[in-house]
Order: sequence, then structure tokens, then C-alpha cells
Amino acid sequence: MEKEILTLEEAAELFNVSVKTFIKLLKEEKVPARKIGREWRFSRKALIEWLSTGESQYYSASEADPKEYYNKVAHNWEDIRKDYYDESIKNHLLNLGILKKDKTVMDLGSGNGYISIAVAKHVKEVIAVDISKEMIKELKKNARINSIKNIQTIQSDDIDIPVEDEAVDVVCANMYLHHKEQPKLAIKEIGRVLKPGGIIFLSDFYEHKDLELKEKMHDIWLGFNSEKIKEWFLNCGFTDIEITTIKQNEKKSSKNLKAKIFALTAIKKH
Repeated sequence: MEKEILTLEEAAELFNVSVKTFIKLLKEEKVPARKIGREWRFSRKALIEWLSTGESQYYSASEADPKEYYNKVAHNWEDIRKDYYDESIKNHLLNLGILKKDKTVMDLGSGNGYISIAVAKHVKEVIAVDISKEMIKELKKNARINSIKNIQTIQSDDIDIPVEDEAVDVVCANMYLHHKEQPKLAIKEIGRVLKPGGIIFLSDFYEHKDLELKEKMHDIWLGFNSEKIKEWFLNCGFTDIEITTIKQNEKKSSKNLKAKIFALTAIKKH
């Protein structure tokens, strides 16, 4: 039987947000709650009913948090990013031999162009998709600096990618999946936009316990179990699934290397 009276931490877990975000909701909205002394208490039933009334702006508020964060840090993202992963991911991608001059590549969660800029000169076209308009501005600036003209950008914060079915040859998703509440649906959507025989390159964290990283980066998932992620890709119509551990230069990025990184490649079945 589910617990009816919840603590602050349990209520935040029910909403699938951090305690910090939930406290923000308490300040901004009329969340049904009682304060006993210095402790908050919440009724599970009341919270669910409150959400169902449509009076809450919870979904828009909570979903805005990652967008707001990445808009704010876009100008400094290159320095922030280096604390969590170095050039090893894109170097691994470039060495796989999956990028060809006649191919169209989609870069999901493109950020300021870490992947897009690296692959653009090796392919026909790059479609860069990101939640943050400021990140896209940085990407465009970086493309101009590098004299790159074959990157198309799309701002989208929906799991549904705004392109036609079977539109691209390769999808790259670097540090993308752990931001999705339902990763398997995100993988299905990747399969939709890939041509038959198309390739997914996905890089992300292995399962970890770094709550500080999760909180700071507005992650939903604490990385992924390699067997579980293989199962998801198999169930979504992919084959030839391979997972490789990415070895980073720890001298340059050891500050926050509690979470190890993997790269996955898979082929969409014909």
C-alpha cells in the first residue's frame, strides 16, 4: 500500500523533480501542504488531485528548469562541459568510420556544437536539435568561426523530433538520453527519423550515484545500465548493438569524473 502522508523529499520524488525544484514550486504555486513546526507534510491524494484540476502550472514550470539553466550557461558551456567530458567522445565517433560525405546526420541535444562542429566537414548535412535557444546561438557562432555552412538548427523541447520519418542516415545523441523521462520512447523516436540501415551513436553515463551531477545538470536519470539499454534498443528495432567504454584524459577532466561514460552504436533494422 502506498504511503499517504509524504515528507518533502517523498513529495519531490512523486513529482519526479529534485527537492530544490520542488521547494521552488512551493514558493511559486499553491501546492497543498501543511507545515508542522519546521517540517513540511503532504497528502499524496491531495497532490494528485491538485495536479488533475489543471490549476497547477507544475509541468510547464518544471520542464522550464533545464531550458532556463542551459540558456543561462550557454556562453560558458565549453568551460563547464570540460569538467564532465573531454574530446574523447567526438574523437571516438570520428574514428568509427560511419560518417560519409553523402550522409545526413542529426545531432540530438546538440548544445553549442560539440558533435555538430566535429562531424560537419565529414558529411553532407547536419541537423542540430536542442532545447535551448541560447545554445543554438552559440552553435551558430561556432559554425561561423569554423567556416561551416552545412548545419541546420532546430529548437525543440519535445520528445517528438520535428522532422519527417526516415529523414537521416545517422543520429548522434551525446548526453541526451538521461534528460528524457521515458528513454525508451526517445529511442523509438530516434528509430522513426532514421532510414532503414541507419546508425545511432549514443554517448552517456553508466549508472552512477553522483547526485550533485544530476542536480546541477538537471538530469532525470543517474546514467544507464548497459544491459537495460541494450534491451531497449533491441525492443525498438535495432540490431548490431555495441557498447564501448570511453577513456577520458583524467589529468584534464578529473574534477568531476565520478560518472564513467559509454558509447553505443546500433543499426536500425531494414
